[in-house]
Amino acid sequence: MGHAACGIWKKILERRKQFIKQVNDIIADIHYKLTGGKERITLTYESSLGNITFETALSKYRERDLRMKSTTVGPHRDDICFTTDAGLDIRKFGSQGQQRTAALSLKLSEIELVKEELNDTPILLLDDVLSELDKHRQNYLLDSIDNIQTIITCTGLDEFVNHRFSINKIFHIKNGHAVNAN
Repeated sequence: MGHAACGIWKKILERRKQFIKQVNDIIADIHYKLTGGKERITLTYESSLGNITFETALSKYRERDLRMKSTTVGPHRDDICFTTDAGLDIRKFGSQGQQRTAALSLKLSEIELVKEELNDTPILLLDDVLSELDKHRQNYLLDSIDNIQTIITCTGLDEFVNHRFSINKIFHIKNGHAVNAN
């Protein structure tokens, strides 16, 4: 990877930082409501470069990268840190429930961001997420997605939805095949 990539990396880094700022303007309140007022979260962009420039990183790690046959620094190695208002790094030290709630908060924030930026509402896909949430979080999530086209996979549909939505189609999986239940 040559120095020509540095300009592209810088653009990616700038756009990601802008995205983090935009999401942070939304996510703290959503997460606060989703957790029943127990915590807020903040996202932080963690660059694999630390405090060095792209050019310096490429030069510094060139030999290692050639040995490994992979670029070991750059935007593809960066990450996002979820931190609670108490300073807990959710990714490293959060419970499975906290991690799931943070991921949902991010999804709901992304939906709000798409609405703001594109004046459009995306389709939401939720895969068996309801069974992992307590009743308060289930209710907040279901209330939040009331006006969003959503595809939910779950077991025990009646237990979660409880006639809260107009459901267009319900499919059951039987012997590996999707069967229309309507």
